[in-house]
Amino acid sequence: MPGQRLSPTQAGAIAKRARKLLRRGLITHRQLALLDCLLWSCRRPDTGTIVVSYSALQRLAHIARATVAAGLRRLEELGLIGRIKRRVRVLWAHGGQQSRQAASAYVLHVPAADCEFSARTVIQGQETLVIEGHDGAAVRAAQEALARRREAFTRGLLTRR
Repeated sequence: MPGQRLSPTQAGAIAKRARKLLRRGLITHRQLALLDCLLWSCRRPDTGTIVVSYSALQRLAHIARATVAAGLRRLEELGLIGRIKRRVRVLWAHGGQQSRQAASAYVLHVPAADCEFSARTVIQGQETLVIEGHDGAAVRAAQEALARRREAFTRGLLTRR
């Protein structure tokens, strides 16, 4: 939500996710610099809101206007940020009016605790259990088997540390 305060831990999680995306080749160094500008330079620490123009982002990140536009579009595609387009209505003296675009507002999306970018999650092969029919006993047995597997996996994570 716009206006929600972002804790330092949440800001760090966003930065960590962006670094992982960079290592995977899903974003460029310029896009990472752009996200860092939004995260650390443009965000108001008291409210968490980000209202910044392309020109200000150009100056802060030292990149071209087209690179700012493409970078923001890519960060939005990946779900790192959300964009809120703002318009200003200008009223003239004789009853006329005009609508102009104002600086966009941006919302940073904090990664969920159980997403693939979480520090506790280990990416492994996927197991699929297929159950045919709707036999209640088979469903309960499958759920119990999955619960045992989950418990064994969790125990394995805790003992590795």
